[in-house]
Amino acid sequence: MPSSDVRAPRLTLARWCRRSVAGWLALILMGAVLPAHAHKASDAYLQLQRDGDALTLRWDIALRDLDAALELDRDGDRQLRWGEVRARMDDIRAYALARLRPQQGRCSLAPAQSPSVEDRIDGAYLVLQLQGRCASGDALEIDYRLFGEVDPTHRGLLRIAGEGGAAPAALSLDPTGDWVAVAWPGAPPAGGTAASSAGFFRDGVHHILIGYDHLLFLLCLLLPAVLRRCGDGWVPVARWREAVWPMVGLVSMFTVAHSLTLALAGLQLLTIPPRIVEPAIALTIVVAALDNLFPLLRGRRKLFSFVFGLIHGFGFAGVLRELELPTRDFVGALLQFNLGVEAGQLAVVALALLVLAALRGWRGYRPVVLHSGSMLAAGVAMLWLFERVFDVQLLTM
Repeated sequence: MPSSDVRAPRLTLARWCRRSVAGWLALILMGAVLPAHAHKASDAYLQLQRDGDALTLRWDIALRDLDAALELDRDGDRQLRWGEVRARMDDIRAYALARLRPQQGRCSLAPAQSPSVEDRIDGAYLVLQLQGRCASGDALEIDYRLFGEVDPTHRGLLRIAGEGGAAPAALSLDPTGDWVAVAWPGAPPAGGTAASSAGFFRDGVHHILIGYDHLLFLLCLLLPAVLRRCGDGWVPVARWREAVWPMVGLVSMFTVAHSLTLALAGLQLLTIPPRIVEPAIALTIVVAALDNLFPLLRGRRKLFSFVFGLIHGFGFAGVLRELELPTRDFVGALLQFNLGVEAGQLAVVALALLVLAALRGWRGYRPVVLHSGSMLAAGVAMLWLFERVFDVQLLTM
């Protein structure tokens, strides 16, 4: 058999593999459209106090999340009114209380005050005031399942007030995980302290992996990482190592910047409302994507990666800000959360770089992966920008 006949199947297989990987990259970009109307994750806030056998709990639940689970917007006008919420209050209480079991169901909670609505920086929350009598002990056992069946990305952020001058404890509750035990502040450790730290690390990983706008921004930075810009356009780097170190510099600048603003915003030293931050995040994606097509940043990608990282840091800040922890405990939770964010981010960057480095020599890389991918990313980000500026929903799940 002629040698050309032997090579033909191999060339065909290689071409098929490259096109398949490029297709998967396009699907990832398109998949980001579906679930990400806004960056704000689904969080509820629980503040628990104990006085002997008596427990009091304030539970703040986002109305947007309750509407998604119970369809509270009866007239379908996307404007949830107090009358619509009040008419379903019994259903709301039953739904919520069935998904919160202190002391493994041995402690029942009942309304202590009439519910109210509180406007926060990221929207309106229903405030439930609850109370109950539970057997005292050194540890709180809690089974939390709120929204687990409709939104597995939801988290409940629990703050347990300290007694006798003890610092409060904080815990992140996963509705799809197992029940957890946390030591009462001031009581001997009962296995809860480590679970709390691990929980905030997991939340950091969780928040970067569901932050589709952050991932899309990183992908826009990564697409040209295996190329270098010359007078005639982009050409592939000779060795994959030439792509790694510039990318390390870009990601490092982004990491330092968003860690800085995450700390400032979490400590409430600098706060910017989501109605400004979320459109700004979408705008950074547009600029990063267009720079892959036209040299808008003119070689200053590291500087702009730092500036854009400052903006993105505010997108993560709300997770810890509401807990109102003492500075020492907040710093520990912040460190765990930020390490989780970086671990998730590094995993995404490493995987993407491996794929892109393997594709860099393909002659279709520039037109298919770089140009088409950047145009698709810019289009998605512009839709997000429109949604966030005008508070409308164009992309449905």
